Amino acid sequence: MSICQRRSTKESESSRAESSPPPTPEPEAPQNRRKWRFGGEASVCEWAEMYRPGGYHPVDLGDKFRNGRYTVIRKLGNGSYSTVWLAVDSNEKRYVALKIMTAKATESVADTELRMIRFLSHKAETDSRSQYIVTLFDAFIHEGPNGKHRCLVCEPMGPSAELLVRNLPENLPRYAWTIVRYPKGMAKRIFVHALYGLAFLHENNIVHGDVQAGNLLFSLNDNITNVEEKKLRQDKTIPSTVLPLRRRDGKTDMWAPKNLYVEQTLQNYTPLGPDMKVKISDLGAAFWADSPPSEHRSPIALRAPELILGKPLGPPIDIWAFGCLVFEFLAGKPLFLVIHDSHGQRGQNQTDDDHLLQFNDIIRKLPDDILDEWPRATKWFDPATRQPRKKSRIHQKPLCPYDPLEVMFAQGKADEIDDAEAAVICSLIRQILVYSPEERPSATELLKHPWFSE
Repeated sequence: MSICQRRSTKESESSRAESSPPPTPEPEAPQNRRKWRFGGEASVCEWAEMYRPGGYHPVDLGDKFRNGRYTVIRKLGNGSYSTVWLAVDSNEKRYVALKIMTAKATESVADTELRMIRFLSHKAETDSRSQYIVTLFDAFIHEGPNGKHRCLVCEPMGPSAELLVRNLPENLPRYAWTIVRYPKGMAKRIFVHALYGLAFLHENNIVHGDVQAGNLLFSLNDNITNVEEKKLRQDKTIPSTVLPLRRRDGKTDMWAPKNLYVEQTLQNYTPLGPDMKVKISDLGAAFWADSPPSEHRSPIALRAPELILGKPLGPPIDIWAFGCLVFEFLAGKPLFLVIHDSHGQRGQNQTDDDHLLQFNDIIRKLPDDILDEWPRATKWFDPATRQPRKKSRIHQKPLCPYDPLEVMFAQGKADEIDDAEAAVICSLIRQILVYSPEERPSATELLKHPWFSE
């Protein structure tokens, strides 16, 4: 065979390989990078490999849902179990947020979330605290190449408390050493609104289960409906806001979109003055207080002791997470620095141990009942004296204690908080972060604390 013939044969084989349909991806994304369909992972967007059966629904700008009623015009955000889009509701002539769940989440958590939202909507008619929970307008099922997806249509919201703080004038320009925190007055308003929302949920037998900065959303201006659609469409002129997806093998992928879109929040339409309002969003991890799950995942650094030790769960886990956020929003850093160790059960044990050791040093000495329920307590505490060991019993390495709460807060607080007020805030945090769930204050009780009304 001549060189030309061999070259022609290879080109023909390559052409057939690219034109032949790719195999259907397995439901679980491979851990081995070599088996990934796409060239890399866009960290600013959802993981491309999750566009597979059971995963995300592929969405492009201009796509229509519910028989043409909702038209997608902008990417608002994404999470582990959903993508969120700004859409135009042609029936009601308004803008809405379209949350599209993964097919897998639709089979498990989405129905529970929908039932809770509908239950709360009936309660909202007689309870003003419902205004601090994101409102549901509509819900439906959309079928696509990756399965059936629950779609929740909600009021459009601005950025989360996690995102907005980074763009506040007080925190710009931002350098590596900049402490990114909320001004005291703004933080206090966020706390009060969050407590009203939690009180509404808890008194209606619902535990949110995922209280974190990313699930506290800022409301938009009331006149958002009057804004021209062209001003709210995805701004494609911003560099790297549209990321093309290309398979490594050159084939056309039938489960993923052609492009990933970087989220563009509606911060320019978010009032931050006297009209500022914050609402609790995402009931995807919520559960009925009288029917808690046997296992529950929440942000690792915001876990209450009962979550770490596998004890019964209830509304107090939300209160504990809230207490951690009080510190974080005012001091500009997490109260507990917990790094997830992915090395199986051994890694999880190490993560849990480090978290409990931080409780002991930062908040207060761990009581006997927690030490008794902690399987590896004797590794770190002398069983006779119940005092922390100076060295690890296993590795014989010195144990470095963490600074107490007051020292950590003083290091991160803004100058507008003097020492006297810092003492009040730290006392408040200690009142919240009580090890016994039964002794933790409720959201309604916390709203009566003098610091929130000053």
